[in-house]
Amino acid sequence: MRYHSSRTLRDSDRQQLYRALDVFNIAAYFATADGKKELFGFGAQQETDVPEKLAGDIIFGGYAFDDQVIENSKLMNGIWFVPTIFVEIKQDKIYFESHSVSAFDNWIMQFKQATTKNMISRDLIGEIDWPTRTQKLIDVLATDEKLKKVVFGRQQQYALSEAVLISNLVQALTSQKNTYHVILKYQTELFISATPERLVKVSAGKLRTAAVAGTIRRGDTLIEDRLLGEMLLNSHKNQQEHQYVVNSIDQKLQGLTTNLQLPVHPILLQNKQVQHLYTPIVGDLIATYTVLDVVRKLHPTPALGGVPQEQALQYIKTHEKSPRGLFAAPIGYYTAHNSGEFVVGIRSMYVNQATHMATLFAGAGIVQDSNVAQEFKETDLKFEPMRQLLKRYANDN
Repeated sequence: MRYHSSRTLRDSDRQQLYRALDVFNIAAYFATADGKKELFGFGAQQETDVPEKLAGDIIFGGYAFDDQVIENSKLMNGIWFVPTIFVEIKQDKIYFESHSVSAFDNWIMQFKQATTKNMISRDLIGEIDWPTRTQKLIDVLATDEKLKKVVFGRQQQYALSEAVLISNLVQALTSQKNTYHVILKYQTELFISATPERLVKVSAGKLRTAAVAGTIRRGDTLIEDRLLGEMLLNSHKNQQEHQYVVNSIDQKLQGLTTNLQLPVHPILLQNKQVQHLYTPIVGDLIATYTVLDVVRKLHPTPALGGVPQEQALQYIKTHEKSPRGLFAAPIGYYTAHNSGEFVVGIRSMYVNQATHMATLFAGAGIVQDSNVAQEFKETDLKFEPMRQLLKRYANDN
């Protein structure tokens, strides 16, 4: 039997739901960039590493970036699950669905704030040779007639003095504006993302995606911020990098959509630390295709892999020091009614609660005229959302 209920959102509901994320061994949290919708999945009726094996009203999960396997991890190699309990907050109302719990108000009141010690995070030695390896990549791009762009990633590890609570992480994420807030939990593993990038949204047959590529920092003043934005809009290197993404999405969606609309010029997408070139793209999804069909077709865009795709992915696999797992991979949800939304797992962090280790991820689109020092600064900026998340978490507890 399936139980449903809905009512007006109460002041305490969000905090109680955040605490519930701490309790369940398998859970998901998905908040849209405009803050108008939050989705929660608790527990698993079914779970798998291949979503096609599942059947349910809503399914949460994510694919790994590629076929490289991360040892001693279930989560980072991709998981999918049908939640035992599903909750949605939208337009000041709360919606509840479960096959096992009939009384929502009694259920939600059981979750208490866990006690925590003050957490300290310690920066460990990162990939200090990344600039050298990036210069070698630029040299390859200058001589290789086929390879045009590679999104080259790096990772940074932090040692944590304590395990982290998702309930506090979610609250700390609120400082990251205009970004999706996504968390996947599997046992003692967490993946957290404050990503500006939607891979695809499908609702009532309408498909929405976007090209997001080309990056510059935010200014310290309004005038500097505006000037930096204008520099980005007029940067040949960034415009070229962005156009690779637009062209790729256009090509990949031709067989899946009708009435595809692509603006001629990008606009700015501004987040707390950086601003990007951004082109929104909309179309009508052909009825024979599913949300997952679109996800598989689009991933990875040149904003995550490179151009041409096959050669860029091979370079990433060969020259990045560690597999990406869920970093830069599709994460989200889809429904039995062929709706859903997937984001790209950038501005992200993997936490292993058993080892008290956090791994932060960043990458930069490298083309022939890239500058190593500038690209290194860009990746450092892209680490900053998760660095600030750890700092805010520590300060709030």
